Amino acid sequence: MTLPAQLPPSARLTPPDRLTRSAQAVTAAPTCLFAGGGTGGHLLPGIAVARQLIARNSSTRVLFVGSQRPLERQLVEAHHCSHQGLLLAGLPLLRRNPFRFGWTNWQACRTAAKLLDQERPQVVIGLGGLASVPLVLAAARRKIPIVLLEQNVIPGRATRWLSRLAQTVCTTFGETARLLPACAEVVQTGNPVREEIAALAAARTVAPPGISTLLILGGSQGAEGLNQGVLHLIRSNTEAFRGWQIVHQTGANQCQQVREAYRSLQLNSVVEPFFHDLTPWYRQATAVISRAGATTLAELACAGLPTVLVPYPHSADNHQLRNAEVFAAAGGAVTVGQGGAADQTGRSLAEVLLPVLADESRRAAMREGMWKLARPEARERVIAEIDRLTGDS
Repeated sequence: MTLPAQLPPSARLTPPDRLTRSAQAVTAAPTCLFAGGGTGGHLLPGIAVARQLIARNSSTRVLFVGSQRPLERQLVEAHHCSHQGLLLAGLPLLRRNPFRFGWTNWQACRTAAKLLDQERPQVVIGLGGLASVPLVLAAARRKIPIVLLEQNVIPGRATRWLSRLAQTVCTTFGETARLLPACAEVVQTGNPVREEIAALAAARTVAPPGISTLLILGGSQGAEGLNQGVLHLIRSNTEAFRGWQIVHQTGANQCQQVREAYRSLQLNSVVEPFFHDLTPWYRQATAVISRAGATTLAELACAGLPTVLVPYPHSADNHQLRNAEVFAAAGGAVTVGQGGAADQTGRSLAEVLLPVLADESRRAAMREGMWKLARPEARERVIAEIDRLTGDS
């Protein structure tokens, strides 16, 4: 869905400064709709907030409305929440077939509007991405309070556009506010994480003595460039990883290949396309290699894990690099650029990672740097903004 420079007139009918409580009656069983998804980075902050809302009031109904990607439904339902997917057309279709692009997304907006009329939510929480747009637009037309969550330093196109309609934009980083329209109401809350991950920050958990564990996170969609760079690193330095446990999230496409590579090297490894709950591995990890998605970084900060970051080089507005720079400046992470070939990435990883693995005092300093950026209270701060808009105490 193309995000125009100006909002359509129908969307401008309800500016935030004229918003009043939604006309629908507030019942004893409040309903909260979460809009967006596509990736774990968008979904997990919403899941953290949803679970806390339900824990506070067990009658609360939450529904995630996003795309039809199977992983999205699996992730939401794994956390005992309901999910409904909208049929959406991405920007590549706009170039190939503009008519089909427009028709598909118009139908998604109609479906979103009908869903709001059926569910009558007290609030809509936008999680970012294309999948958030239809429901947030429909909510603005119905004067339903809107809260947007922006995970990255550089806000996404959906957030930049929809922030004109939202009553609150909750950001992870303070720098984000100046990159949003001046009319946007911005509150720096931090990026919500689930209770069990927030607890890691309070406990200051450190990996127990015994087998050292290297955790490798390619994101919910996988990361071919990172996977291949890591394999080159380990093939070229196999002896350095004897006695280590390697836990690798690969994405679906390369899982079997990576498993076979570790098996051929006779290394202790756990390889999965995706881990629905990384908390046990966070407790065990000695160090991490990861992409620089904001939600993964929020979790790694709570876990206090020394991290080598390989930002995805094709992320929109290079936002992963900007995220990584914040964590590198705090001393919690080191950034490595992804090379054009696996051997380049592997050599760069070796130069940075091997000294970290060999130096406990350096890892201790990096743990402190990560904990400085932890925001375990972010979930409660976002809910406070929701309560403020809906009139709940």
